[in-house]
Amino acid sequence: MNVLMQKARAFSELEFSKWGTAIVGPAVDARGREAVAFAKANSDKLIEMHYDEATFEMEINGERINSEDTADSLSAVAASRVILESTTLGFVETFMCCRSLLNAGLRSMSILYVEPRTYSAPRRSQVLHKRDFDLSEAVPGYRPIPGATFHLSALKPQHAVFFLGYEDHRFEVALEELQQTVRPQDCSVVLGVPAFQPGWEMNSFANNVHVIRSNDLSGGIHFCGAENPAAAAEILLEIRKSLRSDARMFLVPIGTKPMGIAAAIFAAEHEDVGLLYDHPRRRTDRSSQSSSWHLYEARFEASK
Repeated sequence: MNVLMQKARAFSELEFSKWGTAIVGPAVDARGREAVAFAKANSDKLIEMHYDEATFEMEINGERINSEDTADSLSAVAASRVILESTTLGFVETFMCCRSLLNAGLRSMSILYVEPRTYSAPRRSQVLHKRDFDLSEAVPGYRPIPGATFHLSALKPQHAVFFLGYEDHRFEVALEELQQTVRPQDCSVVLGVPAFQPGWEMNSFANNVHVIRSNDLSGGIHFCGAENPAAAAEILLEIRKSLRSDARMFLVPIGTKPMGIAAAIFAAEHEDVGLLYDHPRRRTDRSSQSSSWHLYEARFEASK
C-alpha cells in the first residue's frame, strides 16, 4: 500500500477531480453530514452502506444482502474513480469495500476523513472523569468479520496488533477474550502520536497505560501520527516481517479512523492477516464541528 495525503482546513482547499462513485455511511454528527454533502456534490453516483453485525448483512442503498455478496454488488464500481467517505463509513464497511474493489481489479481509490473539533465527553467537568469520552452507545462485542475470520488457537503462534484510542474498556475486553490464546509478549500496541490536536495523545496514554501494565504486554509499543495511515501501514509491515514464518498476525483496530483505514487496506492486501473487531454503534452527535479535512489517495498492492 502506498498512500498520498492531503490535509486542509476546509474542503475548498483540497485538490481533486470529480469521482465516478462515492461510497458513504450514515451520518451521526455535523462533520459526517458535511462530508457526505461533499462526496455527493463531487461524484456522479452515491452509494450508502451499513453493516449489521448481528445478521452478517450489508445494507446498500436500502437493500439488504448477505455480506458475502458485497463484492458482486460493487464489481461494476471498480471501473470508475471511487472515493470512500470514511468519516461516516464504519470499519467493517471500509474493509469490505477495499477487499471487494481490490479483488475486482481496482488499484487506487480516494478516501476522505474529516477530523472532529471536539469529542463528546459529558462528564469531563468532574475531576474523576476528565478523560472519559462518550463515543459509542453500545459495543456488541468481538464478532467475526466475513472474509477476515481466523481461528484463535494456543497451538499456533498468534500475534495481535492493537490500534488504541480513548476507549480503554474495548481494549480490556479484547485482552480478556485473547488471554487463553495470545501471550502478552505477542501483543503489540500502536498509539496515535502526534494526535489530531496537541495534548489529545495524553487522553489515549492515560486511558490505556493501566491496561498495558496490568496485562504485562511486552510485544512492543509503537507510535504513528493519529491522522497518518501511511505510517500505520509501515508499522504493520515491520511487525509482519519480524514474526516467525508460521505465526498468524491479526489486527484489532480500535484507535483513530486513519489507523483503521490502514488496517482495512492492509488486511485486504494480505489474505493471511485476520481482524478482530467489536462493532461499536456510534453515538449521535458524538463530536461537534469539524476540524481538518484529509483526502488520502491509496494505491493497492495485489491481494496475496
